Amino acid sequence: MAIFFFHLEDGKPFEDVDGVELSDMSDVRREAAGFARDVMRMKSRRDWSHWGVRVTDESGELVLALPFLEVE
Repeated sequence: MAIFFFHLEDGKPFEDVDGVELSDMSDVRREAAGFARDVMRMKSRRDWSHWGVRVTDESGELVLALPFLEVE
């Protein structure tokens, strides 16, 4: 298990300082997509074209960049 940080971006970054412990990249992608869906539900009338989730590992290395427009 490793800790991953899910940073929200909308043209400017909002940093995750707590992180989430997950076992593999499939869980990371699932968590990132769920996070994006939750944000879009809370603020339903927005232009999501500049929004995304940037996931880093414990060392700060980027492991996933997921634009909101790619979330189903």
